[in-house]
Amino acid sequence: MRPAPAKAIRAPELPLQLEPFALAPLESGRVIEHCRIEGGAFAGSRCDSIRLDGVHIAASVFDDSKLTNVRWIDVVCERSTLSMIDWRGVALTRTVVRGCRVTGGKLVEARLEDVRFVDCHFDYGSLSDAHFSRVAFESCQLREADFHGADLRGTTFIDCNLERANFTRAKLQGANVSRSNVSGITVGPAEVRGLLVSREQAGALAALFGLVICD
Repeated sequence: MRPAPAKAIRAPELPLQLEPFALAPLESGRVIEHCRIEGGAFAGSRCDSIRLDGVHIAASVFDDSKLTNVRWIDVVCERSTLSMIDWRGVALTRTVVRGCRVTGGKLVEARLEDVRFVDCHFDYGSLSDAHFSRVAFESCQLREADFHGADLRGTTFIDCNLERANFTRAKLQGANVSRSNVSGITVGPAEVRGLLVSREQAGALAALFGLVICD
């Protein structure tokens, strides 16, 4: 039985013309709409209730920021650094994160809908207890990333490095890791039910659970 085709991820809906917007520092309660932010310096910010709608972010720095109640809708974020961020409960809708460094970032209890991470470094990051709906990771580094308790049903990992990632208690039905490196991952037999893997990966997972495959 072939798996059902993955639903298409909706792309961000951005205006054709975006005016540049200089924003420093971030402020709680701020709503930022239909603009381009380039070279933003937001490292170490501590804010609450920030909403971005129809925004293109480029070459900006969010390192070590701690933001709560953050909402991104129709956002493209590229060539930016978000290392060691702590954005608990962030909500991303129709968002593309491309060429960004999110090393050690914490997006615990995040809600991601129609999101693509492309060519990003998310090593040692945490997406534990997050909810994914139509999400793809493409050519991303996810070594030792923590997906504990996350709902990853239908999520696609394409050409990613998931070495030693943690999928304990995650929901993985329909998730596809068949084109990614999953060596050393932490996962239980209950979690892998319905997970899409390659034949080689299936053998490795069988060995992980103590099964012996006979020719």
